[in-house]
Parts: sequence; C-alpha cells; structure tokens
Amino acid sequence: MRTSTLGRVLPANGLRPAQLLAAALVAATVLAALSACVSTALIDRWKDPAFSGPALHKVLVVGVQKDQGRRRVWEDGMVAALAHEGVQASPSYQVFPDKAPNADQLAATASRDGFDGVIATHFVGASQRNYWMPGYAGVGFGWRWRYYGYWDTVYAPGYVESDYQADYQTDVFTVDAAGGKLIWTGITRSVDLSSTQRTTDEISRVLVPELSKQGILSASKK
Repeated sequence: MRTSTLGRVLPANGLRPAQLLAAALVAATVLAALSACVSTALIDRWKDPAFSGPALHKVLVVGVQKDQGRRRVWEDGMVAALAHEGVQASPSYQVFPDKAPNADQLAATASRDGFDGVIATHFVGASQRNYWMPGYAGVGFGWRWRYYGYWDTVYAPGYVESDYQADYQTDVFTVDAAGGKLIWTGITRSVDLSSTQRTTDEISRVLVPELSKQGILSASKK
C-alpha cells in the first residue's frame, strides 16, 4: 500500500477500487464473449467445378479414428445432422464395428448397399493458441485507447490465456459404376475440445448446411 499526495491510501499498484472493479468487469466481459462464440468454423473448402449433380440422398458416414468410441460418437452425430436435413445416412460402424473400412471395403459396401455417396472425416492436426488478458481497464478516447492496448501488455499485471484447436478434414465422394470421385472437401477448426460430443455436433452443424447449399446433398429439411 502507499499514500497519495492527498493523504489517501492507494493499492500497491496505484489503482483505486473503481479502477479495479472496471478491470474485473472488462475481463469478465472478454471471457463471456469468448465463451459465447461458436467454437467450430469451416476454414477451407473445395468443390469439384465439374460436379452438377445429382445431389446425394443416401450416404455412408465414416469417421477414420483409432479410438472407436470417438469414431462412433462422430458417425452418430453426423448421421443425426443429416437426418435432420432429410438426408438418409448410415454410420459405417454398423458394418465395420472394429475399425473404419479400408478403401476397397468402403467402395464395395457402398456400392452393394445402394449408397450414392460417402462422407469421410479424419483428424488433421492440433495446436495451442495464446491470447493476452489485460490487467485492468484503460482510460481515454481516440488514439489513447489504442496506445493503452500495447502499453498494457508491457506494464500491466495481465496474464496469458491458452486454448487448444483441432482441424478435421471431411471428404465427400460419389458412388457409381465408374468408381466414383471426390466432389467436395473441407477443413473445420474447433477451438473448444473439452467435449467430444459437443465438438462433433458443432462440426456437423457447420458442414451439413454448407453441403446442402452447395448442392452436394439432396436435403429436404423435416
């Protein structure tokens, strides 16, 4: 603690209680905003420019993962999202319970069981992201607020928050007498990885509407 020139006692860092309260409110607001954000986004995509249909109406869903529990959660989540849009879909674990099928098994099963498409997803990579949380609220308007932003990172008692993000790639193939082909591929990035079910649901909610919009899926939302 120290005393100001007016004789009042100030905290050791020179901030008055009102400033500390403002700092707490800013930090809480930032954290709330981060929590409210959608934690999965489609960051890259490609569609075969030669594909003009017909849109897929019966697809086989494959999650290529060693962890069979996660694989089942993923396939069930995608099947549910597709069904919600009116697309008939089946999880591959019903036919291949021990591990995801290889390419020959997948092609043979999809053709034999009358699927006209395959949606396959696999993990691409993960990374850590750091961001700075300010120690207390700045003051001023115009350029002073901008200056305060980087002054704060140097002098203020702030701290660093970290989160983890993972990228997944999803490919869509056609199934036909000619052997089929890749018609769409996309990469999603998920930030909140605390729940496999939540991550799966968010990826599905991002992908399925996009595939419908692109004319890849023959969706008729129920």
